[in-house]
Amino acid sequence: MRILFTNDDGYDSEGLHAVACLFKDEYEIAVVAPIAQKSGFSHSLTLGPQVLCAKKIDGYDYDVYAVDGTPVDCVKFARNCVFKKPDVVVSGINNGQNLGSDIMYSGTVSAAVDAAHSGLRAFALSLLTSKDTVADFKDFARFFKNNFKKFMSIELPPKSLININYPNAVPIGIKTVRMNTQETFIDSYDKTADGVYLPSGYRDYTNLDRDTDEWYCRNGYITVTPLVIDRTDYKTLDEMRGTEFEL
Repeated sequence: MRILFTNDDGYDSEGLHAVACLFKDEYEIAVVAPIAQKSGFSHSLTLGPQVLCAKKIDGYDYDVYAVDGTPVDCVKFARNCVFKKPDVVVSGINNGQNLGSDIMYSGTVSAAVDAAHSGLRAFALSLLTSKDTVADFKDFARFFKNNFKKFMSIELPPKSLININYPNAVPIGIKTVRMNTQETFIDSYDKTADGVYLPSGYRDYTNLDRDTDEWYCRNGYITVTPLVIDRTDYKTLDEMRGTEFEL
């Protein structure tokens, strides 16, 4: 089995190699990741005539490539140039959560989405962190490796993926749970004296829906959430089919 590892934190991030190292002896692997931090780039990609640069990095026990592009660029570049025909794409371990509305903006999740869109089995891995705790990527990496074959055995519909988030403490348990759709990040901008606007948003978790990935992970659980790419609202689509619009 050929497994491609990527992320949005950069090719040299601790979380990325914590999980890749556990797979290198049993599987054929490669790491293809951004040359620099690309968090929040969502599904953006590099289009011509822009130039996409990549270089192979020495010093690892497996192939590592740094790409001057986005996480989605990394998946596309790997599949077409340096690690063709992977069976699985693992994006992460991200340094920070990708829960609820974070999923819309996450480069980590978007790399997995792009892989799933191409028909590959894909996983997004993220570790909930805070300024008061030290990230323990190794525990999460061991959890994922120990359960990898179970995750692979889950029957997913086409163009779907699995999003896994790990708490910032010893886990209480594991929950398979839905994605939170509440707006927990509150947008805010501070205007400086010289007219520059500085983003100063904050998170509000005071009224979290309990049966969601965001609530359970923030309360000590590993959360496993299957995601689909198809955003069609089928109920409304059926209701609209009888509407006669004017040309």
